[in-house]
Amino acid sequence: MTGPSANHLSSARVRQLLAAVGSAYKQDRATGEITEYDWRDPHYFNADQLNRLAAVMSQVAARIAQTFARSHSGEFDVSPTSIAQHFASDSQNLVETDHDYYLTFGPEKGRPCGFAVIAAETARAWVTLLLGDSDPGKDAERALSALEESLLCDLVTAVVESLLVPLRPHHNLKADNPLCKGQPGIQYELTEEICRIALRIKKTGSEEASEVAFLLPCSRLAALVGKTAPAAARVPPQELSRALMEHLQQMPVTVTARLASTNIRFQEVLDLGRGDILLLDKSLDQPAELLIDGRTVFRGRPARSEGRYAVFITQSEAGRVQDSPAPKATNELKKG
Repeated sequence: MTGPSANHLSSARVRQLLAAVGSAYKQDRATGEITEYDWRDPHYFNADQLNRLAAVMSQVAARIAQTFARSHSGEFDVSPTSIAQHFASDSQNLVETDHDYYLTFGPEKGRPCGFAVIAAETARAWVTLLLGDSDPGKDAERALSALEESLLCDLVTAVVESLLVPLRPHHNLKADNPLCKGQPGIQYELTEEICRIALRIKKTGSEEASEVAFLLPCSRLAALVGKTAPAAARVPPQELSRALMEHLQQMPVTVTARLASTNIRFQEVLDLGRGDILLLDKSLDQPAELLIDGRTVFRGRPARSEGRYAVFITQSEAGRVQDSPAPKATNELKKG
């Protein structure tokens, strides 16, 4: 190794070293506008299909406005505020508290597939409208009576029926009774895509508004936007396992050969020059390592084959020694 440098950590030497290891600053190239794609969110519907679904929900909102107009004198403005796609694993987080009210719906013969949910505060506001109470803030935290919950159930059922009208040509769905509180006990597959549709309800001329949300599988809404739901593939487990193994066997894997390593001070790196020798942490009779994804899986000795660096594998991760007198295959060294 050469003697100590007269200019110990000069800025020129530091820049030269950083450039050599690839840490030099690179100016970002100008790129066009990029839409962020989050793989954690489902993409069952594309943007055009979501616009079509919003148009259908506007028709649903008009029917809900008529329902409220019949239940209470006056005009109501109802409009969809959001249509969002989620994985079913997040469905429990979409119901805010155990005090929320929900009403499920599903096939006439079968388990429920979706539900409508309203907050407890919304439930009291709707009951106030139904009873014509002139003081909506009275006993704002009180629980609803059995009569009030029955009236509320009739109203929520009518709201759900407004949603089911465009779905019935494609699915035979009906609202279930009774109205319940807490977390809906609907079992979805964790990776199933579900859609949350929120609508804002406000009496014309009033500043106060409430919200109702519908949650149901995206596949139930597919026909409304011209999307054909894919048929469930019936593949035998043995065939699926075989295809998976064949795919895994064809996947490329990077194998890195590591001869040895050592630790030196940063100043010594700056002083390195052509012809210097670094002592590594292994003796000559110790094997090199073959790594996959940072883990040592084989050991062997350096060799040469067909004019290339190679490693003759002598030991597996479990320590089994190969008895073959000659290598069956060589592994090209990855220069690093």
